[in-house]
Amino acid sequence: MPHQAMQTRHPATAPYTPDDVLHSLSRGVLNVDAACRIVSFNAYAASLLELDAARDRGQHLPDPLQELTVRLRACLEGEPAPPALVNVDGRMLQLEASPIRRKGGVVGATALMGEPGPCGLPVPEIPLRAVLESVSEGIWICDGQGTILDINRESQRLNSVRATDYVGRSIRCILDEGLVDHSVTLDVLRYKRQSSIIQRITKTGKQLLVTGSPVFGDDGEISMVVVNERDVTELNALREGLQNARKVEEKFRNELAELSMLELRQKEIVADSPAMRHCLHALLKLANMDASRILILGESGTGKGLLAKFLHQHSPRAKKPFVPINCPAVPENLFEAELFGYEKGAFTGALKEGKAGLIELAKDGTLFLDEVGDIPLSVQAKLLKYLDDYELRRLGGSLSKKVVCGVVAATNCDLERLVEQKRFRKDLFFRLNTFIVRIAPLRERREDIFGLAEFYLAGCNTRYSKSKRISPRAIRLLESHDFPGNVRELVGIIQKAFVMSEGDDITEAIEEALGVAPALGAPRGLVASTDQASVLALKHAAARCRTTREMAACLGVSQSTVVRKLAKYGIRLSDSQMNQDLVS
Repeated sequence: MPHQAMQTRHPATAPYTPDDVLHSLSRGVLNVDAACRIVSFNAYAASLLELDAARDRGQHLPDPLQELTVRLRACLEGEPAPPALVNVDGRMLQLEASPIRRKGGVVGATALMGEPGPCGLPVPEIPLRAVLESVSEGIWICDGQGTILDINRESQRLNSVRATDYVGRSIRCILDEGLVDHSVTLDVLRYKRQSSIIQRITKTGKQLLVTGSPVFGDDGEISMVVVNERDVTELNALREGLQNARKVEEKFRNELAELSMLELRQKEIVADSPAMRHCLHALLKLANMDASRILILGESGTGKGLLAKFLHQHSPRAKKPFVPINCPAVPENLFEAELFGYEKGAFTGALKEGKAGLIELAKDGTLFLDEVGDIPLSVQAKLLKYLDDYELRRLGGSLSKKVVCGVVAATNCDLERLVEQKRFRKDLFFRLNTFIVRIAPLRERREDIFGLAEFYLAGCNTRYSKSKRISPRAIRLLESHDFPGNVRELVGIIQKAFVMSEGDDITEAIEEALGVAPALGAPRGLVASTDQASVLALKHAAARCRTTREMAACLGVSQSTVVRKLAKYGIRLSDSQMNQDLVS
């Protein structure tokens, strides 16, 4: 040991000095004056505290030795410090301090210290220290006045703190610093009984089950409070999702083995509802048959494009191109050129080398006609001919070529009504609807809302490196909403709540996005709740927007849905808004 290196041998007859005795001790000795400045220390104390006589004598103890300073100052006030384990600069030392008196006054203090072990720590306490550091639960120990005495390693990890920053301080400091919003130790000291709470840790976001237990002395007063902490973050998540876990279990029990394996790979499609499982099963059958001319029907925002791609990916054409075309987005005068291509010089502004159409690009793959009801009448006849013989001729060209591809169409329109109105060819309608798959709106498959919300929230968390979560109460709010905008509206709500939420729980932001105020008094029925949410959302949109088109964009629904809802709930727009609608 370092202090042994400083020992010297003297003849038996030679005198020895007090310093010789001081440096021969197996415990560190440190003396300070009345101002708590270092007067002297032996070699062992120098090695323990990393002190240097030339540098530190006459100085105050360095900042890392703050806990030692606190105890010595207490001695200078006349209070001896009984033997105790103390954290000194990250090391646990056995410490005992006493005041130095002269002529009835305190002129200094002395501290005796040693490392844990046979030299400094009583043997019965050695296994206790080992136990504290090896248990899987966090442990805090405070005295009867709420002063923190010890924090074990696991608790430092759970709370993201260092014991050296807190040992020797009042437990109230964790409230003042915002580490927690409630102290179970103060509850124990106040009510003199065991207390348990669920506590959310600000730094780590963990949820802990915290139990404080009093230790009573012989006088019946609390001499110590022992707090143990257990991480229940995952347990709470499992408990909150129990109801939905039952749905998942039912899903896997009832599905065909083929569909089960498929959904494990196809995680972006949520099919917890019977309606969605039936839809996926029908698409799988069609994909395995390599069926073409499939018509997918569903309201706007239900995910028709996603299911069309799903069909392509599980068909024999999966390795070939999937070419989508959003029919309403293509100008009518360019539609034929975009779909069938054109030769050089076909029209003013055409590329010199000509251009292949989308059908050619989809060769041996799948062409997806999204919102097929908006195809111009002038192009419908040419599309019908292609579906009959798979031959096409580019605009301005003279030769036909054979191009085979699967054709999947989708629409949110009533095609039969468009046929009656002479806006859609009857023969094309019958050619496209060889196989019809209907996607139920989200309000008719509420079982999927939880999975969809979790999926899109997880995507936001991954993209922005966050760990935000959605509570069962927020799920219930979403499941009670009728979602006129379907999945597209749900995605918008989750993204808005993710951005606007201050903490990790997005429940309040979802309430705000849905226009739902916190419930007061007796709960309302489901219909009344959803109606009120719709009215609030419409009124907020009307206050911010100038036209029903802007309201539709704000709410993520179609203009016709906005007009229908306004009429249903008797909401009148201002004269200026009505005029703007007429102009637009």
